[in-house]
Amino acid sequence: MVNLKGLTEKQQKVLDIIISYIKTQGLPPTIREIKKLSEINSLRGVVLQLEALEKEGLIQRKSTARGIIVPSSLLIESNKKISIPLMACSIPAGHATDINDYSDEQIKVNLSQTKGLKNVFAVKVCGDSMIGENINDGDTAIIFPQLVANDGEIVAAKTENGVTLKKYRIVEGRSMLLPANLKYEPITKGFKIQGKLINILKK
Repeated sequence: MVNLKGLTEKQQKVLDIIISYIKTQGLPPTIREIKKLSEINSLRGVVLQLEALEKEGLIQRKSTARGIIVPSSLLIESNKKISIPLMACSIPAGHATDINDYSDEQIKVNLSQTKGLKNVFAVKVCGDSMIGENINDGDTAIIFPQLVANDGEIVAAKTENGVTLKKYRIVEGRSMLLPANLKYEPITKGFKIQGKLINILKK
């Protein structure tokens, strides 16, 4: 079983069914087969779970009956342990603070927890501005370094006051960083994306 944090029980079950089916049958299941194996009530219900998995980057879909594609890392190396650097200081899900460089500390994670990406780093979350996304103080965020993001993705971004973890949104053509806690204000200027959130390891 590929156990990924942040997935709902249904999403995890559907992902496990897909991976198991591919390993045993040599090809991906159809939506009807997933419905039968998962005991989800409707085909639409299965599609909703597949859409969620695709949004998380765990599968891709083509417009064919057996068009589900799973990254090879989840099929072959899902339980392989890799070491990734831990940032020298915590990333705030609250007010921004400085992040300088990696510490000498490394943490071990399953390759599946990085969604097959190896060039990632980890940071400890502090603060409560992202509690609406179930990202809490003390959790560990897995970040993939990149300078751009899609609307709706959670990012690590450098601001005038340091680096923070927020949701990136484009509203009426304007880019901004949104907290998931009404106590905090959106950040509407003076920020640069440093990486995209890949996964959250709960404390």
